[in-house]
Amino acid sequence: MSDKPMRKSRRDAMKMMMGGLAAVPLMNLVGMAAAHAEDLPHVDEADPTAMGLKYNHDAAASERETAARPGLPPAEQHCANCQFQAPPTEGDWVPCQLFPGKLVASGGWCVSWTPRA
Repeated sequence: MSDKPMRKSRRDAMKMMMGGLAAVPLMNLVGMAAAHAEDLPHVDEADPTAMGLKYNHDAAASERETAARPGLPPAEQHCANCQFQAPPTEGDWVPCQLFPGKLVASGGWCVSWTPRA
């Protein structure tokens, strides 16, 4: 009896398992993108995470002048052009990876702001 067919079936099984595992995060991203943004709550500035990140709904009223991040001038730093906006969308309120399941103001700002590549 040959060992060759057995190795091939193991290899195929491993490929299928690895492909399935790689697909799980992608399915989660698709699920998050399909969520209706209007159904999600807005981030409260008093939220502990928001306070830790110095999040403010209005970038002009935030501490971005003193804590501005590199990449763009402070006046051009806001949630609408941040890489953490997930997925990048248009509107007054947008999803953010830093606040899962919540929306941030597209004109807001926090100390984690990073320019979208």
